[in-house]
Amino acid sequence: MIKLLLSLTSLAALSLSAQMAPPIPEGKTIFAGEILGVLQISADMDAGGDMSIHRLGFKFGAVRGLEGGSSIGGGLSYTMLGYRFEGMPALGGFNPWEDIDQLQVSLQYRYAIDQESSIFLMPSLTSSGESGASLSDGLEFGAIFGYTKTFSRELTLGIGGGTFHGLEDTSGFPVIFVYWQMAENWRLSNPFRPGPSGPAGLEFVFTGIPGWDVGFGGGYRVDRFALNDVGAAPDGFGQNEGAAVFLRISREFNTGGSLDFHVGTVVGGELELEDSDGRLLAGTDYDPSLLFAMAFTQRW
Repeated sequence: MIKLLLSLTSLAALSLSAQMAPPIPEGKTIFAGEILGVLQISADMDAGGDMSIHRLGFKFGAVRGLEGGSSIGGGLSYTMLGYRFEGMPALGGFNPWEDIDQLQVSLQYRYAIDQESSIFLMPSLTSSGESGASLSDGLEFGAIFGYTKTFSRELTLGIGGGTFHGLEDTSGFPVIFVYWQMAENWRLSNPFRPGPSGPAGLEFVFTGIPGWDVGFGGGYRVDRFALNDVGAAPDGFGQNEGAAVFLRISREFNTGGSLDFHVGTVVGGELELEDSDGRLLAGTDYDPSLLFAMAFTQRW
């Protein structure tokens, strides 16, 4: 099954934003830590009942500058997805799954062709599954690769692709990087800051308030995970996908920290339940509902 996404999956935000930022000086290492909380309140499901999700994530990453503007780095992240189903169960006659744990290790290498152009490779290994699920069933590996070019101080563009395999699925998608300073206080870029869509999609940003950013954007997100050996689909798979649309307000601190607040909704939301061979057992759409997110990032 092939999924075409506008931008990126959820690798470490430091690694991704490093592709668009100026080169890191040789021998210098930048570290970043991040904590993110997301609450998606109750949404009615077409098959009956309602669902809510809370997400708590932690990330740590580092990037080191190499000779000639190249760099190397990596990241480690952990995310807990807490699902709550109420009313008439929607999938398979039972609550399809409960809490999901996601652990990811990612690497990144950027090679500077010249002062304006670079190529990059970001492989990752992810374990995503319900408590008690087989580790091997929950593994997914792959890489994102691409090319970026700086045309001026106001415009940097990049293009590439990604492919991932695991969880009885293979996915591929294009990668688009955009940094366009449209006017003095307006920018169009990828939403690399931690939020409900992950580092995916596009965002309009207003920067006319010193120390603050205000952004409006969206991105498509797919969460796929292995299930344990009990429940509606023993040793099966679950999937939640949809487009997050949000308004963001961010505060920058002189200490290298930043605080982000998001309010938004998920549109086109869909849940799927599959058996151990990846065959669809049941699925349902769910209605848009409010979501809130708050994140703190510290760089040093």
